Amino acid sequence: MAFTLDEFYKCISDLYDQSKKIHDRWQLIETSKGSYLIYSFIDNNCLKYEFHIVYSESYSVPVLYFNISNLDGSLLSLDDVWKLFMHKKTSNMYETITQQEHPILHRPFFILHPCHTESLLRKVVDQPTKKRFIFWLSIYGQSVGLPLSVNYAID
Repeated sequence: MAFTLDEFYKCISDLYDQSKKIHDRWQLIETSKGSYLIYSFIDNNCLKYEFHIVYSESYSVPVLYFNISNLDGSLLSLDDVWKLFMHKKTSNMYETITQQEHPILHRPFFILHPCHTESLLRKVVDQPTKKRFIFWLSIYGQSVGLPLSVNYAID
């Protein structure tokens, strides 16, 4: 079950509003090229994680872009990222995490490939759009270390 662009914008706007209420870190970025969300943090290993939720016009679904860097700003390689998440491996990492240009920023980012997103969303097709969005984010986000408060699942 795909998302329209308007549904996507409503979902990210709602997530951002809820983030402000619970004092979370999401930032809503609005540009002439499109709107997206950003979430960043530094983990216990001094790695900086930056996540972007962007709309894929090709797949009509949200896509999770991310970068992981050392504190000096140097980005981890694709091999290093695969090693970070190897313990969570459920499929071929080459099919799951790839690197491509961010559609708005035009810089390289890692991406959880959206080719299976629609089939995942079919499992909750009877749910409202916001719940499908949170379901997607909780599944995809946790697979690459994105912390997501349970408060987002509460209406």
